[in-house]
Amino acid sequence: MVTFFDGAAQALHGFAVTNPWLTPVVTWGTAGFLILCPVGFFLFWVWDRRLRPGVAGLLGLVLTQWASHEMGKLTYQPRPFVTLHFTPLFPHTPNNSFPSSLTAFAAVAAVIGVLAWGRRALVFVVGVVVVGFGCVYVGVHYPSDVVVGAALGTVCGGLTWLIAGGRPVARVLNAVERRLPKRRRSKASTPAEPRPRDSARVSTAAS
Repeated sequence: MVTFFDGAAQALHGFAVTNPWLTPVVTWGTAGFLILCPVGFFLFWVWDRRLRPGVAGLLGLVLTQWASHEMGKLTYQPRPFVTLHFTPLFPHTPNNSFPSSLTAFAAVAAVIGVLAWGRRALVFVVGVVVVGFGCVYVGVHYPSDVVVGAALGTVCGGLTWLIAGGRPVARVLNAVERRLPKRRRSKASTPAEPRPRDSARVSTAAS
């Protein structure tokens, strides 16, 4: 019996086979967003010098990896290319498909990024969509794997964001931040010193 998710995966694979030019675009786009997550977090850290997003992100990845592993023990689902008997467009071992850990990792970055930097971090949300689509497109995940992975990453990211903002952890992070070199301010943001003529005029007017 072919389920809805089987049919969706099979239909998308058929589209991919008939449009081979799109495969490297999807593959490199997925890889690009996975690379964007740590690079983006580093650039945001250079911008605002806060440690909480980075610490929450690292804890979120660890928690998500553990949760994905435990969920995989409870539910085993063969990969689409195993069940539907086709060659995946990206080489992958025929292990458990559920849930999509890559989508979960991208969701961790998205939820922490939005909580930390607001609309400026919406690019990470786009990354979740791109990574999830890419995993289904190349035939290594079902849509259900992606949806559950995104939900799992969102929960883990939100939880570790709260942990990293708790009073004990926040005290340690604040102490470390005070020892870090401060971000240089631009000349435009610093008040200009009065020129000698201006100071002379002020002193004359005062007298």
